Amino acid sequence: MRKSILLLALAGLLLGAAPAAAQSPVQTAGEELTLVASLQRPRPSDMRGGYSADEARDARRSGDVLPAVQVIREVRMRYPGSEVLDARLMGGAQPQYVVRILARDGQRRDVYVDARTGRILYER
Repeated sequence: MRKSILLLALAGLLLGAAPAAAQSPVQTAGEELTLVASLQRPRPSDMRGGYSADEARDARRSGDVLPAVQVIREVRMRYPGSEVLDARLMGGAQPQYVVRILARDGQRRDVYVDARTGRILYER
């Protein structure tokens, strides 16, 4: 019980809810149930169409998208000497990787790559 209350308090702090509201358990059939669903907010990645880590792994395993390592290799070949900062898989009708790089000239760029073909689409 102590763990569940601590977890609820932590979830409440992370979600911006008051700790008292996060610690209100409901007793049902001798089991303690916690009402947290009403406190949950959509994750920012859900609003932008980003894949979760599990979704990205499943899409790669099913062959829907190329592995991120392969896409990053293509970006490094196209932009030699640049440093890859991160890569995100974005959903939608045409899944894309957004590979953020730090170019040799010191400029940060987002390189958009077709996640199915590996073709570099554009950069910003």
